[in-house]
Amino acid sequence: MADREHKVEHLDQPFYGPPVLPPVGPPAAAARRRCVADPYALCCRATRVVTIVVIAIGVVALVLWLVSLPNALKAYVDAAELTRFDLGGNNDSSKQQQLLRYNLTVSVSIRNPNRDQAVLYRRLEAVALYGGERFGYVDFPRTRQGRKSTMVIRPSFSGQGVLTGAGTAAFGREKKEGFFNINVKLHMRVRLKVMIFVDSVEYRPDVDCYIRVPDPSNATAVALGFTATRCRVDDFL
Repeated sequence: MADREHKVEHLDQPFYGPPVLPPVGPPAAAARRRCVADPYALCCRATRVVTIVVIAIGVVALVLWLVSLPNALKAYVDAAELTRFDLGGNNDSSKQQQLLRYNLTVSVSIRNPNRDQAVLYRRLEAVALYGGERFGYVDFPRTRQGRKSTMVIRPSFSGQGVLTGAGTAAFGREKKEGFFNINVKLHMRVRLKVMIFVDSVEYRPDVDCYIRVPDPSNATAVALGFTATRCRVDDFL
């Protein structure tokens, strides 16, 4: 009992020793060094940095593309000449087919109105149709068209083909009128040269040219001549 009272009295006595401080954790610098040395933390930080950089580049590219959105090409048929366009019989008359003999030359000017993009023609072909039926085809080699420039192509269609149905009916009617309505189409696969080492995605704009060409055997129509025609061109979509 005396010992217990002594212990209680001892606790009531003032303490003059050094202050007791709470336990201190590792220094902040050491904690940072551990985080830096942690491979998982390094991987997370690198991923964050790469993601931010990719997003920033994408936003800048989108803004530049919207600012310099390319304008559609422009195309015109400046001249067209028929030296032969007539129908003859076919050996297989049971199918009501007629043999078309033709010689058509067309001059088409293609204008690139863009000041920041050149045009790379990966494919360029011209097709001639009459009465909705194809009768001629010309393929051109790959080429490049500079900024704000005009390129002229001259497809020449020569040979013979078979017309059926609507084509033969239209021929008889237009022969009397002295002018033949012919459709010349240009099929393209192009890329835009945005920078020295940067190309755009591939576009496939089509060009439709509906021309009215005088019949070479009709002197009156030949005297009236051909009228230059603007073509319809698809946008870069």
